[in-house]
Amino acid sequence: MNLLLKRRNSISPATSYRNSAALVSSKSKLHARTSGFTLIEVLISITILAIVLGAVYSSYFSVHRALERFDKVALKYHEARTALDIMRREIEAALIKKDDSDPYDEEDAGEKLLPVFVIRDRDILGKSTSSIELTAFSFKGTSLNNISYFVEEKDKLLNLYKKEAPALVHAKEYKADIIEGIESFTIEILFNNKWIKTWDTLNTDKLPQMVRVSIEFDDNGKNVKLTEYARPKIGKQL
Repeated sequence: MNLLLKRRNSISPATSYRNSAALVSSKSKLHARTSGFTLIEVLISITILAIVLGAVYSSYFSVHRALERFDKVALKYHEARTALDIMRREIEAALIKKDDSDPYDEEDAGEKLLPVFVIRDRDILGKSTSSIELTAFSFKGTSLNNISYFVEEKDKLLNLYKKEAPALVHAKEYKADIIEGIESFTIEILFNNKWIKTWDTLNTDKLPQMVRVSIEFDDNGKNVKLTEYARPKIGKQL
């Protein structure tokens, strides 16, 4: 016992200080090793982050492209349905002859009114493109207008246009874009239980019983055709 006490007493203060410092240094190194990141851990973290960000960006751009495509297609559907509805109303209000019940006076108009209803069939870029000319009461009011729908090619695309002008007064006609980038525009007449693609009231002296109007366009690589049916009503029993 005395020998142990002597050994403890024989340890100098400097030696004791060095031992304490070494112990503190070892603990600090151990703490640094356990609280830091190794190079491998950093590289793995960066790789995982890159994979996650890539997936997020890919999903974002996929959704963005899908929304853009949906907006374009939805707009095309809306334009086609609106155009078909307007054409149906105009065809149903088409006029071929003036009679005593007509409120317009030919002498006041300055010239003889010659209503028309003409449908022609032609091909542009190998695609069916009909045209129609008619005299009809405007769906927006009671005015009588000369109206025509036709297709023109622009930059290898088929675009549907409309021209309209008052039928009883001299006025400048206006031209409007209806739909751009269609696949076909077809107008057919039901005659003798068959659908034909030409009609001229100068030869038939009457309006057709039924008209079928179709607009075809591309929907993500798939052609979609919208169709509307119209029955001219003026001068017929309801």
